[in-house]
Amino acid sequence: MIKIGINGFGRIGRAITRIISNSQNIKIMAINDIDDDVKNLAYLLKYDSIYGRFKQQVKTEKKNQISIGNNKINFYSKEIINDVPWHKHNIDIVIDSSGVEKNVINSKKIIGKKLSKVIITHSPDKNIDFTLILGVNEKNYDNKKHNIVSSSICDASALGPILYQLEKYYGIDSGYVTTLHPRLSYQNLLDGSLKSVSNPGHNWKDYSLGRDSIVNLIPKKTTAVKAVTKCIKSLTNKISGMSFRVPTSIVCASDITIKLSTKVTKIKLLNHFKKLSVSQKNIFDFQEDPLVSLDHLGTTRSVIVDANFIDVIDTNLLKMVIWYDNEWGYSNRVVDIAKFIYKKK
Repeated sequence: MIKIGINGFGRIGRAITRIISNSQNIKIMAINDIDDDVKNLAYLLKYDSIYGRFKQQVKTEKKNQISIGNNKINFYSKEIINDVPWHKHNIDIVIDSSGVEKNVINSKKIIGKKLSKVIITHSPDKNIDFTLILGVNEKNYDNKKHNIVSSSICDASALGPILYQLEKYYGIDSGYVTTLHPRLSYQNLLDGSLKSVSNPGHNWKDYSLGRDSIVNLIPKKTTAVKAVTKCIKSLTNKISGMSFRVPTSIVCASDITIKLSTKVTKIKLLNHFKKLSVSQKNIFDFQEDPLVSLDHLGTTRSVIVDANFIDVIDTNLLKMVIWYDNEWGYSNRVVDIAKFIYKKK
């Protein structure tokens, strides 16, 4: 039985909790969030505007406890990850889904004999040992060296396996990626300054991101490409990109343009990704129906290749579109990473 602690009970923390609660041989022992209103957090777990009502019974019998089915989970409200008594609950792995930089910095302080790993659900540039994207670089994971492991970000979790396949089998000379990402909870409903999540008390310097997220398409820089190149070093300085925050609630798309090193046909690429949807079915899906974003809601796979929008121009210029559920698909990979790491212990 893998014993898990959750630090940060926002959208990703709650999605991970739902997934683990419906899984075998893995169990949540403790949850920490700066919000001390346990009843409200239990309510948000039980009722979700995107994924619907949680089918398991959720209760708050005590001030510091949430029950999911028969599992009684200890709840804490500490500001910093190392203030939580994780070791008291014999936890193997803590998943930090807070997105707060100081929790990354202090995560090494909780590492011990039993609790030997922390998974960070974003992509910090420092204070981690390894960035792991399943379907890309899991073979490079070293259990003895890598204790603080980043599960990267949702965009890279989807984009990484695609670029890895293209680089490995066809070679990439250059490319550009444009992501279409739903608005996030920290964005404004009306124009204003935008507060930082990773560094509380500070504001974003990207002023346009503070504009009304309901009525605007907001262009912004993306960290997706940088996150991918941490795992695929050969793509450094070959790929660039940008993002639009769009007024939807869930499911991302990426428009990918790649100049390949070798000649290839559209049929060959279609067959390549179709086969992957069978051989790596937790990572890849392949969709031939003409679907829209919400048709991909709740997918557990990292990435869906849209067969309707793969094209090859002049034998080596590739254009393709991918989809991914930026919460549910990504959270499933985080849980898979926890299982993967535990098996390597």
